[in-house]
Amino acid sequence: MQAQLAQRQSLVFTPQLQQAIKLLLLNNVDLTSYVEKAAEENPFLEVKLPEVPRGIPTVPISSGSAADQSGYDPIAMLVDRSGDTFGAQVFAQVDDLLSDQAERAIGYALASHLEPTGWLLVPLEDLAANLGADLSLVDQVLRKLQQAEPAGLFARNLRECLRLQLPAVGEDRARMHMLIDHLGLVQQGALPELRRKLDCSKEQLAGYLRQLRRLNPKPGLELGGGHAAPLREPDLCAFKEAEGEWAVELNNSTLPVIKVNEEMGRKVRKLIGKDADREFVRGSLGTARWLTRAILQRNETSIKVAAEIVRYQEPFLNEGMQKMRPLKLKMIADAVGVHESTISRVTSSLTMQTPHGCFPLKAFFSAAIESDGSDEGASAWAIRNKIRNMVGAEPRSRPFSDEKITSELNNQGFQIARRTVAKYRKLDRIPSSSQRRRSYEMLAPSMRG
Repeated sequence: MQAQLAQRQSLVFTPQLQQAIKLLLLNNVDLTSYVEKAAEENPFLEVKLPEVPRGIPTVPISSGSAADQSGYDPIAMLVDRSGDTFGAQVFAQVDDLLSDQAERAIGYALASHLEPTGWLLVPLEDLAANLGADLSLVDQVLRKLQQAEPAGLFARNLRECLRLQLPAVGEDRARMHMLIDHLGLVQQGALPELRRKLDCSKEQLAGYLRQLRRLNPKPGLELGGGHAAPLREPDLCAFKEAEGEWAVELNNSTLPVIKVNEEMGRKVRKLIGKDADREFVRGSLGTARWLTRAILQRNETSIKVAAEIVRYQEPFLNEGMQKMRPLKLKMIADAVGVHESTISRVTSSLTMQTPHGCFPLKAFFSAAIESDGSDEGASAWAIRNKIRNMVGAEPRSRPFSDEKITSELNNQGFQIARRTVAKYRKLDRIPSSSQRRRSYEMLAPSMRG
């Protein structure tokens, strides 16, 4: 038995450290929700949430209420019909299709949950429970709203969306329904199997396929200018300043503003006398101060990482995807002065708006492919973009095989293997050459090899 003295460094994974790491993993929207919940539990933490468009509130519906018997419709007063936006056009059709006030209230709730594509992805059971309405009534209202224009709105899946666009009558309606039921065979290009299922000739099947192609799987885009609204606003924005230099900033419109109410803390401390109460106030103030500093540190780290990415990927910002440079986490970590794991956490959920679109920060990192024209090689993203462009421009009668694409890339100076081309093609969900050939044949049945 003997006593020894020794020094060593260790990292204690305290609750505060765990929270700080969690903050790095949150995008601006999730951060807002996190801070809002923290403010509910901490009386000394004040939060100003980012302004968002007013939505349609969830309200209980009772068919026997007094409001139902009056001419005043409080729900309708909450709907913004100004302009020709997607929401304004949908809510206007709710008014046209539904006259009963109770049904109209359900209709507003259904319309408020529509995706930009025109689909309704929220289960009716959940909506009925939130509204306090009978499920059969909600389903009845949905059937009425599915008469809205363009046809296909308020569909809950692809098959229902396509069926809503079929004519109400017609001798081929049953076969079109059967064709929609076998979309998997259509995707595979299994024409003989489809002819057996539909019991039709080759010419008839070609006509049904042409009719199917005229249907719109995303009818809601017709009401929104042809473009789907982004799922959420970007967390960062990259832009070129007047001097011609690229800069990056946080999207403050999606960030909460938080502060610690120190004055309230001082007043409360003077009024309380119990030790337990003083400890609660001390702990709450300490937590609020720490959270403020942690969010500030999170924002500063995000800006530093994004600024370094923008500096490194400036050729992409100036010229597009073909100039994307290969980039590894370690390169940004060394430049910023943090560990690779920190870079991985920061880039896990943040998105950045660029002149070429909105990209997750992860998209700017990719492996290097050997290239004769560059010492550092070519980015895997740039190679994938080239493959997409080659497939988009290929002759419809003779689609490029993976071997052909590999040979063409090698001729351009990119040292890439066929299996890598196949991997990138699958990542971008590009069918094989044989599957693409069958698809082209369905698009143009008269085409021959």
